Amino acid sequence: MKYSHMMIAFVAIVAASRQAHAHTLRPASLPKDQALALVLKSVDGDSRLVPAITKLQAAVQARPDDIKAMEQLAQLFIAQARLTSDETLYVRSELCGQLLETQNSNNPTALLLRGHSLLAMHQFHDAEEIAGRLIKIRQDMQDYALLGDALMEQGQLEAAVPVYQSMIDAKPCMPSYSRIAHIRWLKGDVVGAIEMDEQAIACASYRDPEALAWVTARLAFYQWQNDELELAMQTATRATQIVPEYPHALLVIGRVLLAQGKAVEAVACLKKAAATLPLPEVQWALADALHLAGQDDEAAIVLVSLKQQGAKADPRSFALHLATRGVELDQALDLAKAEVMTRRDVFSWDALAWAQHAAGEPEAALISTRRALAEGTRDARLFLHAGIIAKAAGEPSLAAEQLGKAQQMRRQLLPSEQRLLDESTAN
Repeated sequence: MKYSHMMIAFVAIVAASRQAHAHTLRPASLPKDQALALVLKSVDGDSRLVPAITKLQAAVQARPDDIKAMEQLAQLFIAQARLTSDETLYVRSELCGQLLETQNSNNPTALLLRGHSLLAMHQFHDAEEIAGRLIKIRQDMQDYALLGDALMEQGQLEAAVPVYQSMIDAKPCMPSYSRIAHIRWLKGDVVGAIEMDEQAIACASYRDPEALAWVTARLAFYQWQNDELELAMQTATRATQIVPEYPHALLVIGRVLLAQGKAVEAVACLKKAAATLPLPEVQWALADALHLAGQDDEAAIVLVSLKQQGAKADPRSFALHLATRGVELDQALDLAKAEVMTRRDVFSWDALAWAQHAAGEPEAALISTRRALAEGTRDARLFLHAGIIAKAAGEPSLAAEQLGKAQQMRRQLLPSEQRLLDESTAN
């Protein structure tokens, strides 16, 4: 099986998306024998990639200097991490990069692999530094992709846009179109995001089904954000036909079903998503669906799991969840503050603003929520939080504007958030 460098470039979007959080696991440089031992440790699971990983591990064990086998193994670690949410696989991918660098410190493939692994682990500044090194060595499309991703995740959208333009100038392809789609969504151009993601799908190949399923699920997400519920359902269903029970697509389907008031159907779908993607955003949606379906005991079990794993799995979404429920507010604030130190995008500012509001800091929350709104992102949760925060901070005009926008997008809110919206607009 052949794994192209294009796959590495594409995986960066997935690994550094809002649903990947391996940022606490960056390894220190290890002695070569220890690094190799971790790389060769068996991988569990029933993914179709596991046999290929095992075969490549055997090749590397037989010949540790086999550069091609090590490169392919690192790529598969990232792909397997994307499928299973096993964040330790990103560490193994970076260790592959470290081992490759022992043979050649300026090996572009080794640097690129390390850059993607660092990006997945939310070491954005270090990933940016590696991307800069790569661009000095060569001006490859993949290097611009890595740099743009690192800048974007640090909230530097204005700097990321020309970098992505250099990427698309070098090679118009699925990874470049998908990134432009994401930028357009962040800038509030949802229709433009849909157009670009359709271009990405047109460039995709069934030879890489996970990548095709990802861009298809992203299209469904943008359609859902644009309140095209039936179309989003059709698109997300198509993604599950490409990769059966693809969790990112199941999440969109579950959110559409919730928006349509079909709680029981949403529960069944979100349970499948949570089984392979046990992130706070998924578990939160599942708990809300269970409550709506009258299955409160099961919802309580999900919330216990969320409490146990949320801070590690995705501190930003977990902070939002805690602040929304009004519990563990000190932890929510600490998590949000830590997140914004490294990932200064609009959603980190929103998490901080919401945690500050819940902790009784209205002035600080207002400053943070203005930063969350600065790029023009159209997101119901951003609008809801901004409206409630502005109201508490004595900014009635801003509150009315943002709550009005949230009301227009209420079908994109979770049931628990819809209740908050109703309470805020009733008073």
